[in-house]
Amino acid sequence: MASKQDAAWKLARHLADTRFEDLTLDAVEATKKSILDTLGVMVAASGIAPECRLLVDLIGEAGGKEESSIIGFGGRVPAWMAAFVNGALGHCLDYDDLFYEAPVHPSSPVVAAALAVAEREGHVTGKQFVTAVALGNDLTCRLGLAMRWKMDWNPTTVLGAFGAAAASGKVLGLNEDELVSALGIALSEATGTQEMRYSVGNHLGGMRDGYPARGGVLSALMAKQGIIGPENCFEGRAGLFNVYFGGDVDRNALMRDLGKKFEGTRVAIKAWPTCGTSHVYIDATLRIASEQNLKPQDIAAITLHVGDFAMLHCQPIEERRRPQTSADAKYSIPFCAAIAATRRRVTINDLTLEGIKDPAVVDMAQKVNPKLDARFNAEKGEPPGMVEITAKTGKSYSKQLEFGYGHPGNPVSNEDVIQKFRDCVSCSAKPVSETAVERVIEMVMKIEEVRDIRDIVRPLS
Repeated sequence: MASKQDAAWKLARHLADTRFEDLTLDAVEATKKSILDTLGVMVAASGIAPECRLLVDLIGEAGGKEESSIIGFGGRVPAWMAAFVNGALGHCLDYDDLFYEAPVHPSSPVVAAALAVAEREGHVTGKQFVTAVALGNDLTCRLGLAMRWKMDWNPTTVLGAFGAAAASGKVLGLNEDELVSALGIALSEATGTQEMRYSVGNHLGGMRDGYPARGGVLSALMAKQGIIGPENCFEGRAGLFNVYFGGDVDRNALMRDLGKKFEGTRVAIKAWPTCGTSHVYIDATLRIASEQNLKPQDIAAITLHVGDFAMLHCQPIEERRRPQTSADAKYSIPFCAAIAATRRRVTINDLTLEGIKDPAVVDMAQKVNPKLDARFNAEKGEPPGMVEITAKTGKSYSKQLEFGYGHPGNPVSNEDVIQKFRDCVSCSAKPVSETAVERVIEMVMKIEEVRDIRDIVRPLS
């Protein structure tokens, strides 16, 4: 007889019982924006990130039942394969949304998983879909709040597997016992370390969210098939909390206001296609350049005051100043600051293989130096930071920020979210008509009226 004391049981009951009508208005609106934003960055990656084509080709070789679409590229494959590719597309540009307080990227694995299952099942309504994504994002963020992170495991690939399983299970209509099994099975899918971020020259730091998306879909489908997973996946002797975090977790943060407060409302839509840690430095650099009207030729040096975690994205400094891949450029705070100082912007095209070779940006990057400053050490989420720019006149200007544009404290406007979607879709591997783009925007922003989620997917795949 199950004790039903593990957090998985209460969470599963909550997942099973929650209806669209139970979501708060701000949860619905925030989830709509996350869905639109995530679809956009998936489509953009299809046309910009060449490594994604390698993954699509590999999945295509495997073949299988045509269940779910590959965003941007087209073609249909088994649901968990589509989730794998679309999850990878969702984070490949590092332009997907971010929960700063954890930090985790909830929507790329959750939306990819829920989308694949919704297509597989067919006739899933907008209300069902937005409920599943809101619950999956909420769970991922709550797990992030509960953990005591030591910068070892990758939060999104580990915790996102549970959020993706929750969203997939909700779409499938699993009951409480089945959802406990889905979460238990997801424990075997929760994996991945920060080495993919710390090592330069690899593709996995971008593709990583395919793993929790795929794992979430498989976990939910296995549970629906009648496969029983471990019932104490979170607090068991060898559960997530004890094995991954040494038992040092905040259970209250996981359970507090469950069903009343949805943490997805505090997810940040990114303003720039770079790692979240770089955003305070991009924002501060842009502000100084604008306020002081500093042109690239006016700048003698840029000093980045960084804490322990941000410093990991600044070393080794010579490699960070001259990234060889788009992924390396996104995770290089010195290079991101150099783009901002040179171009007074940071766009998708600035981070392409061609863009990162711009001689003016490379030259500026040689002027950027990180300085370790314990005031900006990471405690929970993305840390604050400070930029100091020294002009050739000898005068220095500094700007310290707690967070950058896009953070919940300074959120991206609805207009900017929609324009970001338009910009992203313009980069699709398969062209999407302007009419189709506007139709998708309308459907997502009025998703509660959509009768079949496949109507949203078709124009983008």
